[in-house]
Amino acid sequence: MPAFSPPPPRPRGRLRVDVPSPLARLVFIPALPAFHAQYPDILLHMGVSDRTVDMVGDNVDCVVRGGVLTNPALVARHVGDLQLRVYAAPSYLQRAGVPEHPLALEDPHHRTVDFLWARTGQPLPFEMRRGTEQVRAQGHDICAVDDGNAYLAAGLAGLGVLWLPDYMARPRVATGELVPLLRDWTLARMPLYVVYPPQRHVSAKVRVFIDWVAGLMALHAPLQRSPVGP
Repeated sequence: MPAFSPPPPRPRGRLRVDVPSPLARLVFIPALPAFHAQYPDILLHMGVSDRTVDMVGDNVDCVVRGGVLTNPALVARHVGDLQLRVYAAPSYLQRAGVPEHPLALEDPHHRTVDFLWARTGQPLPFEMRRGTEQVRAQGHDICAVDDGNAYLAAGLAGLGVLWLPDYMARPRVATGELVPLLRDWTLARMPLYVVYPPQRHVSAKVRVFIDWVAGLMALHAPLQRSPVGP
């Protein structure tokens, strides 16, 4: 008679995570009922920010962040690739016209909304490619913010041209609140990671959360076959 193996214990306990504000609002929080139905014994404490997190000092189990990883002491799982595109509100385009080339964003009559990255406090330029042509455009910002939801709101208010991942822009394009620009140009995809401190044992609650995030990103920002980022 085969030996009986009891099922593994369900993950339980408090799980502290930090995620970007747009990703929390548009993707994670709407999916939380299903997460809690599957893992009812996990108490999720979700910090919602775009700031740099001191994982040890802030006692955070893991964070979800996009972009290039700069701390080699941390462990990261690549869970998605964000496709970025350029957009503007109809009110802005009526006022400033439609840019036909990325370098048109450097003209004085055009304005951009800049996102200030927590690691540097500086905006990133528009780096775009069309075939073998690659340009780096530094627009004239009228507003710069360090929060993803505020960044989107500034674009919707017609303050300037901005670049967004598909999951943020898609609902606004569908309602006509944003218009895609420079469609024959592409921006590099931004890798998305779940990052956690190095340790010998990853707890079950952290492991199931990372798998859950990877499953959501497979729907909203799937991994690309070719390597992206580090």
